Amino acid sequence: MKGVILAAGRGSRLLPVSAGRPKHAVPIAGVPIIARAVRALRAAGVEEVAVVSSPASETALREATRGEGPLTFLRQEEPRGTGHAVLAAREFLEGGPALLYLGDNLFADALTPLTAALHDADAALGVKRVPDPSAYGVAVVRDDLLTRLDEKPRRPASDLAACGVFAFHPHVLEEVARLTPSERGEIEFPQALLRVIASGGRVRAVSFSGFWSDAGTPADLLTASAHFLAGLSPCVDGDVSGSHLSGPVVVEAGATVQDCTLIGPVLIGAGASVRGSTLGPNVSIGPQAQVEGATLSDTLIDEAATVRRPTRPLVRTVIGRRATVAAPSDTGLQIVVGDHSVLRV
Repeated sequence: MKGVILAAGRGSRLLPVSAGRPKHAVPIAGVPIIARAVRALRAAGVEEVAVVSSPASETALREATRGEGPLTFLRQEEPRGTGHAVLAAREFLEGGPALLYLGDNLFADALTPLTAALHDADAALGVKRVPDPSAYGVAVVRDDLLTRLDEKPRRPASDLAACGVFAFHPHVLEEVARLTPSERGEIEFPQALLRVIASGGRVRAVSFSGFWSDAGTPADLLTASAHFLAGLSPCVDGDVSGSHLSGPVVVEAGATVQDCTLIGPVLIGAGASVRGSTLGPNVSIGPQAQVEGATLSDTLIDEAATVRRPTRPLVRTVIGRRATVAAPSDTGLQIVVGDHSVLRV
């Protein structure tokens, strides 16, 4: 079994967090999204994993997956859709069944039921019941078999969202190669599944019941971060003094925590410094970040960012790499806001 992670997109809905790197490299509870994808495939028994990247994203993705074992990196030279990205991996995939993982997805469920579904089907896709299916590709299923896929319909025919993970036998690649561009001008992999069905094949729908997110927006990042932080096991390898810790708190090696209250789940990354602050629940502090005199909850602070004595608590906040949030000066608010940013003062 081989696996392919599609990670060529930039993630415009995640701006400005994704402005300086691909969204797949953004950390969730200390682990880059794409690294979590690699681990999910490995746990499903996939031995060979390829990552399809764009020319601009490959370096960042290689860095984000360092330490995740051997990976093959392939290029999608132009952003022409998921089917086009799969064809960039066609030579890698030929010869056996495969798992396809859209790289910005995060799952709690194991992916092994997808591979098991191939014993009596040409392909399989993950589906999950959601309260607002119109925001997703919607699967219409009968007797656990896919009959139709509708992309973000106004009136959904079911409450089953297609979750962005698929398994298929190699002959499905022939159907991908026959696809023509959609109305959006893209070659879309799910349409190949409909061609399989039209020719008499079987596509099994595998229902997921656990946590799932496509990490498409900053709000999605915070929801995913809270989910994965909840699974932390308490561990203090850094230097903690004069502080009160409760619940699952992780302080990584080289981090310093002084005169703080940490209400888990909280993660303090390696080399970070947190002083005179109240953190939690659901707070993740990236490596080398600095936090002083702050009250934070449901917040993600990325690598080498600085939060220094803000005048009010920060709630449901995402602060990117090397960004600075501080109290106003004597002359008033001083704000530098980049493209696609959101600021509420």
